[in-house]
Parts: sequence; C-alpha cells; structure tokens
Amino acid sequence: MITPTSITNYNRTEAELEEFLMFAILVAGKGAEQQAKKLDAFLSHKHEATPFEYLEYLFVGNRIMFRNAIRHHKFGQYNRIEEAFKGILRFKGKLKNVTIENLESIKGIGSKTARFFILHSRPNQRVAVLDTHILKYLKNMGHNVPKATPSKNKYKVIEELFIQIADGLQMSIADLDLHIWKTYAQKA
Repeated sequence: MITPTSITNYNRTEAELEEFLMFAILVAGKGAEQQAKKLDAFLSHKHEATPFEYLEYLFVGNRIMFRNAIRHHKFGQYNRIEEAFKGILRFKGKLKNVTIENLESIKGIGSKTARFFILHSRPNQRVAVLDTHILKYLKNMGHNVPKATPSKNKYKVIEELFIQIADGLQMSIADLDLHIWKTYAQKA
C-alpha cells in the first residue's frame, strides 16, 4: 500500500511503480490517505498479477468490469480515471524510463501528476509538484502565485522559483515537497 507520509522511494520495483503511478493519478485533487486506501482495496483483487496486469484484465472486452470496479471503490472522476489508466498501460515494463512528456501525453495526466510520479520515484529530479500546498507555501512567503495549478507557461516559472527555494534551503526538492505537504495537510 502507498503510504503518503513517506511517498519518496527511489528503489521501487516495476510493479510498485505501476501502483505508484495509479496512485498519482487517483490522488489529483483528492485526499492522499483516503485515495491510498481505495487503491489498496481495488488492487487487493489482483491476486498474483501486477497492477497493470490487473488493469489489462479489467479492460478486456467492453470495459464493463473496469467501470464496475472503479465505481465500487468510489474513485470519482470516472472518465478521467478510465482514460488515464487505459493510457498508462502503454508504459508497461518501461516506468523506470518514462518521461514527464510521455506521461503528459496521456489524457487525464497533467503537469502536476507527471512531476509527482517522477519526483518521488527517481533521485535528483529538478521538477516541482505545484499542488495547493506548495502554492499556499509560496503565497505565504509573499510570492504572487495562483490558488490552483497554473497553466504550462506559468507552471515553469513557478516551478523554477520552488526549485531555487529548495536549493537555498539545501534540501532536495522531494524532501521539501513532502515537508510542505505534511505541514499543510495537518492544517486542513
């Protein structure tokens, strides 16, 4: 099961990366603890299969099994989740080398989700996950940032600002991201 309070892991197996990518997709705009539990319950039916093998099984035929499964586990955002889960199957066996651009090419995966997956599964990444917690942190520091995830051009500018702050604090970007998430998630 994914543990949101210790999300960074640079030694995940391919199957663990599959689960983590599914979590990254599910958690967008939702509570991490709750989504981790829902994903764990969803994957408890996979038996010896990997997460992607289980998805492939559910997508066989007309996808009714998949739709029933995600509704049973109350994932929400059903169309986005279906498109994203279907799309990520093309990366089966390739998650250790998938790029942000590869991930963003999947309908239902944006800048924030792609960077979240990369940042917390590979060491020394120079990307930032501009979620509401990071944006609140930056706003509290006096920076002019939006309340919600910015568009691609604005994302790059704010991302660079956050990277500079992490560098100035002599923290890895992943560690600062997790520290801020823990701090702001407790206040929510």
